[in-house]
Amino acid sequence: MSEKEQLKALVKEAEIYHSQGLLDQALEKYHDILEFVEGHERLSKDEKLVEAVNRKIQTVEGKLAEIEAADDKPELSEDVQSLIGKLFAFSKSKDRAAIEAGIALAKFGQYEKAVEEFQRLIKEGILPLQAAMNLMRCHLTLSSPDGAINEFKRWVSRNVFSTGDLKYLRKFLENALSKKGIQADLPQIEGGKPAKERPAEKEEAEEEEILALSSVTITLPEGPRKGESEEFEVNFQSGNAISIIISSKEKDLSTAFENGQALTNIQCFSSMGVFNSNGIVSGKALISSGPKKGDFAVDITIHEE
Repeated sequence: MSEKEQLKALVKEAEIYHSQGLLDQALEKYHDILEFVEGHERLSKDEKLVEAVNRKIQTVEGKLAEIEAADDKPELSEDVQSLIGKLFAFSKSKDRAAIEAGIALAKFGQYEKAVEEFQRLIKEGILPLQAAMNLMRCHLTLSSPDGAINEFKRWVSRNVFSTGDLKYLRKFLENALSKKGIQADLPQIEGGKPAKERPAEKEEAEEEEILALSSVTITLPEGPRKGESEEFEVNFQSGNAISIIISSKEKDLSTAFENGQALTNIQCFSSMGVFNSNGIVSGKALISSGPKKGDFAVDITIHEE
């Protein structure tokens, strides 16, 4: 392989890591590129090339510093975390409320606590499919696809979910990764491995589970882009209630939604297909901590047309 081909391969690998949000890996790869360039007499004399690589390193280091600063948030006490769950768990169902409490923690930037809560719900058999999907969404929201993939691999290797559930979760994760441009070698699900026996009430609760949505396309009801259609990733879901996150940088979108607004002709995407529905904006809140600090969380309740 020529010098040019080697350099091209390194740059391509670094850009893939960068585009997928794997900043630590991207930074390491950019340093490899710099070392490669400086180690060759001809390339090291190319000042523009060296400067371009250094700019890439500075850009990634800046992003990592922002994330580190966002992570230096005050830890919420157990009492406050419990209060968050109670305030944001509107469901009449105790099991559904447990899912909503985990989602609320994630919205407040408490991703580690949210992950622990979803893992606990899976272990106890409380709406395990919903808990599993929201657990993977936590990882994906944090641009940590490896975390979601590793969780799935653990479920496959242990007797936690039935074969049917694992196939459903695999399809869900595969679609979520595909939307981010990520190709992953997920284990195939074969055979008829039964799930651990669950109490009857847990099975009945799980039957309430509706189709998991990966994204929705909404006609913007307000703001400078009123009437335009925009696709949003579904960051969390509990029953027919979904949450989307709008970046603070997208001011034309952050002003498009207000609490109580009716939404019509929502296009809903799932692993099983596409369908149209209506909805209502059931909540809008500024995220006050964590890596999504400053962004808006918009809650939408989906209902039939």
